[in-house]
Amino acid sequence: MAGNDASTKFFDALNEGYDALIDAIRAANDRGHRVSIALIEDAQRGQREAVELTRKWIESPFDVVGLSGSVIDTATKAQSRSLEVARQWFGEMADAQQESRQVLQRMVSASRGAGEAAVSGARGFFTRASEVVQSSTQSTATPAGDGRRGTREPARTAESPRSAEPATEEPD
Repeated sequence: MAGNDASTKFFDALNEGYDALIDAIRAANDRGHRVSIALIEDAQRGQREAVELTRKWIESPFDVVGLSGSVIDTATKAQSRSLEVARQWFGEMADAQQESRQVLQRMVSASRGAGEAAVSGARGFFTRASEVVQSSTQSTATPAGDGRRGTREPARTAESPRSAEPATEEPD
């Protein structure tokens, strides 16, 4: 049936649009999780390096050359980790932009499909309604001799003769 086909397409298109939106939310959640994990691991490494630096200082507090080398090494590692986290964050943002574009395309496509299905369903509804009206009009109309449909006229009664003059009301 045409109406069921159009309604099925309409609801499938709605589901496709919402699926695209849910997929985008899931991707953003996964992206946030990856960045959070990177930040947590960076903080953990930094904390362990700070403890190791403190341990070296406590073991030999007067070894200024060795301690300054350890401080420089620890600072270099911290900068390297910070740059890696920033690189990952920018990579995730680039992925987010691409995913957003794809989601938008999926949603536009789904909306287009839903619109086409709605138009098709409405067209089918009005076609069926028109056919019903035409068939009921044809069954009650009096056929003319030339094959055209006759006109419908209300029945005339003796109490209400049809007048050619328009009815006028008397002023009060």
